[in-house]
Amino acid sequence: MELMEIISKRRSIRKYKPDPVAQEDIEYVLEAARLAPSWANTQCWHFIVVTDEEIKNVLAQQGMPFTNRAPVVIVCCADPEKPGAKGDIPNYLVDVGITMEHLILAATERGLGTCWIGGFHEGPIKEVLDVPDNLRVVAMTTLGYPNQDPEARGRKSLEEIVSYEKYGRSKK
Repeated sequence: MELMEIISKRRSIRKYKPDPVAQEDIEYVLEAARLAPSWANTQCWHFIVVTDEEIKNVLAQQGMPFTNRAPVVIVCCADPEKPGAKGDIPNYLVDVGITMEHLILAATERGLGTCWIGGFHEGPIKEVLDVPDNLRVVAMTTLGYPNQDPEARGRKSLEEIVSYEKYGRSKK
């Protein structure tokens, strides 16, 4: 698949087949994540691959009710101190965003479904996964073979989201 086809095919999947995900595919998506760029190459992330049903049930209780329906959940933690910050936006949040997108697009290429999860209760997740105090749980994704084929959702046109030179200026 070409990159734009992969991007166009990506959907948030919340229903999965019970089939296990091959270790080779898990490592493939993690390798894509590992290759993501980061602030000053700090690579502040750490991934936790969860397949244990009891742990997935705990994750599902923290604001992600469909999490335990996927064969795999990948949790992305980050060290907020490693990359620091320049300006008002903490670099670790941007770095995790990039690495997660790499992972999700690689999963799509392999025919796997994902659903990026950003809204959850961090404390219980850190506890059940033994995440060290100095790390933050920033994002998660489910991973598995889709048991649904959602339609593409509408996207704004470029004219609605792009300005040239200054905010609100259209292309000449």
